[in-house]
Amino acid sequence: MDGVTALVLAGGRVDELGVLTARRAKAAMPFGGTYRIIDFPFSNLAESGVERVGVLSQYRPSSLMDHVGMGEAWGLVGRGREVRMLPPYQAETRVDWYNGTADAVLQNRDFWRNARDVLIVSGDHVYSMDYRPLLEAHRSSGATLTMAFKRFPREELSGYGVGRLGADGRLVAYHEKPAEPDGDLGSLTIYVFDRKRLEEVLGQDRPESGPHQFYDHVIPPMVARGEVQGYVFDGYWAYARSVDQYYAASMDILDPASGLDLDDWGIRTNIEESGVGGRPPFLAGPGALVRNSRISSGCRIDGEVTGSILSPDVVVEPGAVVRDSVLMHNVKVRAGALLERVVVDKDTEIGAGSRIVAHARGVKVIGHTPEVN
Repeated sequence: MDGVTALVLAGGRVDELGVLTARRAKAAMPFGGTYRIIDFPFSNLAESGVERVGVLSQYRPSSLMDHVGMGEAWGLVGRGREVRMLPPYQAETRVDWYNGTADAVLQNRDFWRNARDVLIVSGDHVYSMDYRPLLEAHRSSGATLTMAFKRFPREELSGYGVGRLGADGRLVAYHEKPAEPDGDLGSLTIYVFDRKRLEEVLGQDRPESGPHQFYDHVIPPMVARGEVQGYVFDGYWAYARSVDQYYAASMDILDPASGLDLDDWGIRTNIEESGVGGRPPFLAGPGALVRNSRISSGCRIDGEVTGSILSPDVVVEPGAVVRDSVLMHNVKVRAGALLERVVVDKDTEIGAGSRIVAHARGVKVIGHTPEVN
Protein backbone atom coordinates (compact mmCIF):
# COMPACT_ATOMS: atom_id res chain seq x y z
CA MET A 1 0.00 0.00 0.00
CA ASP A 2 1.47 3.34 -1.06
CA GLY A 3 3.01 5.59 1.55
CA VAL A 4 3.13 3.01 4.36
CA THR A 5 6.20 1.88 6.26
CA ALA A 6 5.75 -0.93 8.77
CA LEU A 7 7.70 -1.53 11.96
CA VAL A 8 7.56 -4.96 13.62
CA LEU A 9 8.25 -4.99 17.35
CA ALA A 10 10.12 -8.28 17.71
CA GLY A 11 12.71 -7.75 20.38
CA GLY A 12 11.61 -9.36 23.59
CA ARG A 13 11.50 -12.36 25.81
CA VAL A 14 9.19 -12.91 28.76
CA ASP A 15 9.95 -14.89 31.89
CA GLU A 16 6.60 -16.69 31.68
CA LEU A 17 7.88 -18.69 28.69
CA GLY A 18 10.85 -20.02 30.62
CA VAL A 19 13.40 -21.99 28.62
CA LEU A 20 11.43 -21.43 25.39
CA THR A 21 12.82 -17.88 25.23
CA ALA A 22 16.06 -18.44 27.12
CA ARG A 23 18.03 -18.37 23.86
CA ARG A 24 15.64 -16.89 21.32
CA ALA A 25 13.34 -13.91 20.90
CA LYS A 26 9.68 -14.71 21.46
CA ALA A 27 8.87 -13.79 17.86
CA ALA A 28 11.26 -16.55 16.69
CA MET A 29 9.51 -19.33 18.61
CA PRO A 30 8.36 -22.28 16.46
CA PHE A 31 4.60 -22.52 16.08
CA GLY A 32 2.29 -24.92 14.30
CA GLY A 33 5.07 -27.31 13.35
CA THR A 34 6.73 -25.50 10.46
CA TYR A 35 6.21 -21.81 11.29
CA ARG A 36 7.70 -19.16 13.54
CA ILE A 37 5.39 -16.70 15.30
CA ILE A 38 6.79 -13.77 13.30
CA ASP A 39 5.48 -15.46 10.14
CA PHE A 40 1.99 -14.20 11.01
CA PRO A 41 2.60 -10.43 10.95
CA PHE A 42 4.99 -10.86 8.04
CA SER A 43 2.41 -12.77 6.00
CA ASN A 44 -0.22 -10.16 6.89
CA LEU A 45 2.05 -7.35 5.69
CA ALA A 46 2.84 -9.13 2.44
CA GLU A 47 -0.82 -9.88 1.71
CA SER A 48 -1.75 -6.29 2.55
CA GLY A 49 0.68 -4.85 0.03
CA VAL A 50 2.95 -3.20 2.62
CA GLU A 51 6.35 -3.40 0.99
CA ARG A 52 8.75 -1.62 3.36
CA VAL A 53 9.27 -3.34 6.70
CA GLY A 54 11.68 -2.72 9.57
CA VAL A 55 12.17 -5.29 12.34
CA LEU A 56 13.06 -3.88 15.77
CA SER A 57 14.90 -6.62 17.61
CA GLN A 58 17.21 -6.48 20.61
CA TYR A 59 17.05 -9.72 22.62
CA ARG A 60 19.06 -12.61 21.11
CA PRO A 61 18.16 -11.75 17.49
CA SER A 62 20.34 -14.34 15.74
CA SER A 63 17.67 -16.96 14.98
CA LEU A 64 15.20 -14.22 14.04
CA MET A 65 17.68 -12.72 11.60
CA ASP A 66 18.40 -16.13 10.09
CA HIS A 67 14.69 -16.76 9.60
CA VAL A 68 13.74 -13.37 8.17
CA GLY A 69 16.77 -13.09 5.88
CA MET A 70 16.15 -10.45 3.23
CA GLY A 71 12.39 -11.09 3.20
CA GLU A 72 12.42 -13.36 0.15
CA ALA A 73 9.97 -15.86 1.65
CA TRP A 74 7.29 -13.18 1.87
CA GLY A 75 7.99 -11.52 -1.47
CA LEU A 76 9.47 -8.47 0.25
CA VAL A 77 12.55 -8.18 -1.96
CA GLY A 78 12.86 -6.13 -5.11
CA ARG A 79 12.42 -2.61 -6.38
CA GLY A 80 10.61 -0.63 -3.70
CA ARG A 81 10.35 -3.67 -1.40
CA GLU A 82 12.61 -4.42 1.52
CA VAL A 83 12.91 -5.92 4.97
CA ARG A 84 15.55 -4.40 7.20
CA MET A 85 16.64 -5.65 10.61
CA LEU A 86 16.98 -2.67 12.96
CA PRO A 87 18.97 -3.72 16.02
CA PRO A 88 20.31 -1.23 18.57
CA TYR A 89 23.71 0.18 17.78
CA GLN A 90 26.84 1.69 19.23
CA ALA A 91 27.13 5.43 18.65
CA GLU A 92 30.33 7.45 18.93
CA THR A 93 29.90 8.15 22.64
CA ARG A 94 27.48 5.48 23.93
CA VAL A 95 25.60 2.28 23.20
CA ASP A 96 21.97 3.09 22.42
CA TRP A 97 20.07 0.06 23.70
CA TYR A 98 16.35 0.24 23.09
CA ASN A 99 14.64 1.47 26.24
CA GLY A 100 11.01 0.70 25.50
CA THR A 101 8.90 0.41 22.36
CA ALA A 102 8.57 4.14 21.73
CA ASP A 103 12.30 4.62 22.21
CA ALA A 104 13.03 1.87 19.67
CA VAL A 105 10.80 3.54 17.08
CA LEU A 106 12.29 6.95 17.79
CA GLN A 107 15.86 5.68 17.38
CA ASN A 108 14.98 4.42 13.91
CA ARG A 109 13.16 7.51 12.62
CA ASP A 110 15.52 7.70 9.64
CA PHE A 111 13.94 4.47 8.39
CA TRP A 112 10.34 5.75 8.46
CA ARG A 113 10.62 9.54 8.18
CA ASN A 114 9.62 9.62 4.47
CA ALA A 115 6.41 7.60 4.96
CA ARG A 116 2.90 9.01 4.96
CA ASP A 117 1.72 6.52 7.60
CA VAL A 118 3.68 4.30 9.99
CA LEU A 119 2.10 0.93 10.78
CA ILE A 120 3.45 -0.58 14.01
CA VAL A 121 2.65 -4.21 14.83
CA SER A 122 3.84 -6.77 17.35
CA GLY A 123 5.95 -9.66 16.06
CA ASP A 124 4.62 -12.22 18.53
CA HIS A 125 0.86 -12.52 17.97
CA VAL A 126 -0.98 -15.24 16.04
CA TYR A 127 -3.65 -13.90 13.66
CA SER A 128 -4.55 -13.27 10.04
CA MET A 129 -5.45 -9.69 9.17
CA ASP A 130 -5.66 -7.61 6.03
CA TYR A 131 -4.28 -4.26 7.16
CA ARG A 132 -5.70 -2.35 4.17
CA PRO A 133 -9.17 -1.68 5.68
CA LEU A 134 -7.45 -0.50 8.87
CA LEU A 135 -5.20 1.87 6.91
CA GLU A 136 -8.11 3.15 4.83
CA ALA A 137 -10.22 3.73 7.94
CA HIS A 138 -7.33 5.64 9.49
CA ARG A 139 -6.93 7.93 6.51
CA SER A 140 -10.63 8.63 6.17
CA SER A 141 -11.20 9.33 9.89
CA GLY A 142 -8.80 12.26 10.16
CA ALA A 143 -7.25 10.75 13.29
CA THR A 144 -3.52 10.98 13.85
CA LEU A 145 -3.45 7.53 15.47
CA THR A 146 -5.68 4.50 14.89
CA MET A 147 -5.48 1.51 17.23
CA ALA A 148 -6.83 -1.98 16.59
CA PHE A 149 -8.89 -3.64 19.33
CA LYS A 150 -10.72 -6.91 19.83
CA ARG A 151 -13.56 -7.73 22.20
CA PHE A 152 -12.58 -10.11 25.00
CA PRO A 153 -14.37 -11.42 28.09
CA ARG A 154 -13.72 -8.92 30.87
CA GLU A 155 -12.09 -11.54 33.07
CA GLU A 156 -9.32 -11.89 30.44
CA LEU A 157 -8.58 -8.18 30.03
CA SER A 158 -6.28 -7.57 32.98
CA GLY A 159 -3.29 -8.40 30.77
CA TYR A 160 -4.22 -5.97 27.98
CA GLY A 161 -4.51 -2.29 27.31
CA VAL A 162 -8.25 -1.62 27.57
CA GLY A 163 -10.05 0.99 25.51
CA ARG A 164 -13.53 2.49 25.35
CA LEU A 165 -14.93 3.99 22.16
CA GLY A 166 -17.37 6.83 21.70
CA ALA A 167 -20.27 6.76 19.27
CA ASP A 168 -18.07 8.15 16.48
CA GLY A 169 -15.38 5.51 16.98
CA ARG A 170 -13.00 7.87 18.77
CA LEU A 171 -11.09 6.38 21.70
CA VAL A 172 -12.40 8.16 24.80
CA ALA A 173 -10.56 6.14 27.46
CA TYR A 174 -7.51 3.90 27.60
CA HIS A 175 -5.91 2.10 30.55
CA GLU A 176 -2.97 -0.29 30.44
CA LYS A 177 -3.62 -3.62 32.21
CA PRO A 178 -6.27 -2.30 34.61
CA ALA A 179 -7.16 -4.35 37.69
CA GLU A 180 -10.86 -3.67 36.99
CA PRO A 181 -11.46 -3.13 33.24
CA ASP A 182 -14.24 -0.66 32.41
CA GLY A 183 -14.78 -2.02 28.89
CA ASP A 184 -14.38 -5.12 26.76
CA LEU A 185 -11.96 -3.88 24.10
CA GLY A 186 -8.38 -5.15 24.38
CA SER A 187 -5.55 -3.53 22.42
CA LEU A 188 -3.89 -5.76 19.83
CA THR A 189 -0.70 -3.63 19.73
CA ILE A 190 -1.46 -2.61 16.14
CA TYR A 191 -1.03 1.13 15.62
CA VAL A 192 -1.29 3.37 12.55
CA PHE A 193 0.31 6.78 13.05
CA ASP A 194 0.36 9.81 10.83
CA ARG A 195 4.11 10.05 10.33
CA LYS A 196 4.41 13.77 11.04
CA ARG A 197 2.41 13.45 14.23
CA LEU A 198 4.45 10.41 15.30
CA GLU A 199 7.65 12.44 15.07
CA GLU A 200 6.10 15.16 17.21
CA VAL A 201 4.70 12.96 19.98
CA LEU A 202 7.83 10.87 20.32
CA GLY A 203 9.70 14.05 21.15
CA GLN A 204 6.99 15.64 23.29
CA ASP A 205 6.07 12.92 25.75
CA ARG A 206 9.44 11.36 26.56
CA PRO A 207 10.11 10.49 30.21
CA GLU A 208 13.21 11.94 31.88
CA SER A 209 14.32 8.45 32.90
CA GLY A 210 13.21 4.86 32.55
CA PRO A 211 11.57 3.10 29.58
CA HIS A 212 9.76 5.12 26.91
CA GLN A 213 6.63 3.11 26.07
CA PHE A 214 3.74 3.74 23.70
CA TYR A 215 1.14 2.53 26.20
CA ASP A 216 2.42 4.76 29.02
CA HIS A 217 3.80 7.91 27.44
CA VAL A 218 2.36 8.28 23.93
CA ILE A 219 -1.16 6.86 23.78
CA PRO A 220 -2.79 8.32 26.95
CA PRO A 221 -1.98 11.99 26.11
CA MET A 222 -3.19 11.48 22.53
CA VAL A 223 -6.44 9.94 23.81
CA ALA A 224 -6.93 12.92 26.13
CA ARG A 225 -6.53 15.24 23.14
CA GLY A 226 -9.13 13.31 21.10
CA GLU A 227 -6.62 12.25 18.44
CA VAL A 228 -7.12 8.46 18.51
CA GLN A 229 -9.55 6.38 16.47
CA GLY A 230 -10.48 2.80 17.31
CA TYR A 231 -10.72 -0.09 14.85
CA VAL A 232 -12.41 -3.31 16.00
CA PHE A 233 -11.09 -6.62 14.64
CA ASP A 234 -13.35 -9.67 14.97
CA GLY A 235 -11.14 -12.49 13.66
CA TYR A 236 -9.03 -15.03 15.50
CA TRP A 237 -6.18 -13.56 17.53
CA ALA A 238 -3.92 -15.19 20.12
CA TYR A 239 -1.31 -13.82 22.51
CA ALA A 240 1.44 -16.32 23.35
CA ARG A 241 2.90 -14.51 26.35
CA SER A 242 2.82 -17.48 28.71
CA VAL A 243 3.30 -21.22 28.30
CA ASP A 244 -0.42 -21.75 28.86
CA GLN A 245 -1.31 -19.20 26.16
CA TYR A 246 1.22 -20.64 23.72
CA TYR A 247 -0.10 -24.14 24.35
CA ALA A 248 -3.76 -23.07 24.00
CA ALA A 249 -3.07 -21.35 20.67
CA SER A 250 -1.19 -24.42 19.45
CA MET A 251 -4.11 -26.68 20.34
CA ASP A 252 -6.49 -24.32 18.50
CA ILE A 253 -4.78 -25.42 15.27
CA LEU A 254 -6.35 -28.84 15.76
CA ASP A 255 -9.84 -27.47 16.52
CA PRO A 256 -11.81 -26.61 13.34
CA ALA A 257 -14.16 -24.43 15.38
CA SER A 258 -11.41 -22.20 16.79
CA GLY A 259 -10.99 -20.02 13.71
CA LEU A 260 -7.24 -20.66 13.51
CA ASP A 261 -6.81 -22.18 10.05
CA LEU A 262 -3.16 -22.19 8.98
CA ASP A 263 -3.88 -23.65 5.55
CA ASP A 264 -6.71 -21.24 4.71
CA TRP A 265 -4.75 -18.25 5.97
CA GLY A 266 -1.91 -18.95 3.56
CA ILE A 267 0.83 -18.21 6.09
CA ARG A 268 4.28 -18.01 4.49
CA THR A 269 7.53 -19.07 6.05
CA ASN A 270 11.19 -19.47 5.19
CA ILE A 271 10.96 -23.14 4.22
CA GLU A 272 14.72 -23.72 4.14
CA GLU A 273 15.42 -22.23 7.56
CA SER A 274 12.27 -23.75 9.11
CA GLY A 275 13.34 -27.30 8.28
CA VAL A 276 10.72 -27.97 5.62
CA GLY A 277 12.83 -27.57 2.50
CA GLY A 278 14.28 -30.82 1.20
CA ARG A 279 12.63 -32.99 3.85
CA PRO A 280 10.66 -36.08 2.79
CA PRO A 281 7.02 -36.47 3.88
CA PHE A 282 6.63 -37.85 7.38
CA LEU A 283 6.85 -41.63 7.63
CA ALA A 284 4.50 -43.71 9.75
CA GLY A 285 5.76 -47.20 10.53
CA PRO A 286 3.59 -50.33 10.50
CA GLY A 287 2.79 -50.02 14.21
CA ALA A 288 2.10 -46.29 14.21
CA LEU A 289 -1.17 -44.67 15.31
CA VAL A 290 -1.71 -41.00 14.44
CA ARG A 291 -4.95 -39.20 15.29
CA ASN A 292 -6.02 -35.54 15.07
CA SER A 293 -2.45 -34.29 14.84
CA ARG A 294 -0.33 -32.00 12.66
CA ILE A 295 2.85 -33.80 11.63
CA SER A 296 5.63 -32.01 9.76
CA SER A 297 7.90 -33.32 7.06
CA GLY A 298 10.91 -35.41 8.07
CA CYS A 299 9.16 -37.00 11.06
CA ARG A 300 9.31 -40.75 11.76
CA ILE A 301 6.38 -42.15 13.78
CA ASP A 302 6.46 -45.72 15.05
CA GLY A 303 4.44 -45.15 18.22
CA GLU A 304 1.20 -43.33 19.06
CA VAL A 305 0.59 -39.61 18.44
CA THR A 306 -2.78 -38.12 19.40
CA GLY A 307 -3.91 -34.49 19.46
CA SER A 308 -0.37 -33.20 19.03
CA ILE A 309 1.79 -30.93 16.86
CA LEU A 310 5.20 -32.16 15.67
CA SER A 311 7.80 -29.98 14.00
CA PRO A 312 10.22 -31.37 11.37
CA ASP A 313 12.48 -34.34 12.14
CA VAL A 314 10.70 -35.52 15.29
CA VAL A 315 11.11 -39.24 16.03
CA VAL A 316 8.57 -41.23 18.05
CA GLU A 317 9.90 -44.73 18.60
CA PRO A 318 7.87 -47.96 18.97
CA GLY A 319 5.77 -48.10 22.11
CA ALA A 320 6.14 -44.37 22.78
CA VAL A 321 2.95 -42.34 23.31
CA VAL A 322 2.56 -38.61 22.66
CA ARG A 323 -0.77 -37.06 23.66
CA ASP A 324 -1.93 -33.44 23.51
CA SER A 325 1.64 -32.15 23.21
CA VAL A 326 3.82 -29.81 21.15
CA LEU A 327 7.19 -31.19 20.02
CA MET A 328 9.61 -28.82 18.32
CA HIS A 329 12.30 -29.63 15.78
CA ASN A 330 14.43 -32.77 16.09
CA VAL A 331 12.89 -34.06 19.32
CA LYS A 332 13.50 -37.77 19.95
CA VAL A 333 10.94 -39.71 21.99
CA ARG A 334 12.52 -43.05 22.76
CA ALA A 335 10.75 -46.40 23.02
CA GLY A 336 8.08 -46.75 25.65
CA ALA A 337 8.08 -43.12 26.78
CA LEU A 338 4.85 -41.27 27.59
CA LEU A 339 4.29 -37.53 27.04
CA GLU A 340 0.97 -35.86 27.88
CA ARG A 341 0.27 -32.09 27.79
CA VAL A 342 3.95 -31.30 27.33
CA VAL A 343 5.80 -28.66 25.27
CA VAL A 344 9.26 -29.94 24.29
CA ASP A 345 11.90 -27.55 22.96
CA LYS A 346 14.16 -28.29 19.98
CA ASP A 347 16.86 -30.97 20.00
CA THR A 348 15.61 -32.61 23.21
CA GLU A 349 15.72 -36.35 23.81
CA ILE A 350 13.11 -38.07 25.97
CA GLY A 351 14.64 -41.22 27.38
CA ALA A 352 13.22 -44.70 26.90
CA GLY A 353 10.45 -45.51 29.36
CA SER A 354 10.20 -41.92 30.63
CA ARG A 355 6.82 -40.67 31.85
CA ILE A 356 6.14 -36.92 31.71
CA VAL A 357 2.51 -35.99 32.39
CA ALA A 358 1.18 -32.57 33.39
CA HIS A 359 -1.02 -32.72 36.46
CA ALA A 360 -4.25 -30.81 37.13
CA ARG A 361 -4.60 -30.00 33.43
CA GLY A 362 -1.46 -27.89 33.46
CA VAL A 363 1.32 -27.84 30.86
CA LYS A 364 4.90 -28.97 31.36
CA VAL A 365 7.84 -27.52 29.45
CA ILE A 366 10.86 -29.67 28.69
CA GLY A 367 13.96 -28.01 27.31
CA HIS A 368 17.52 -26.95 27.90
CA THR A 369 19.55 -23.80 27.69
CA PRO A 370 22.32 -24.32 25.11
CA GLU A 371 22.16 -22.16 22.02
CA VAL A 372 19.11 -23.02 19.93
CA ASN A 373 17.50 -21.57 16.84
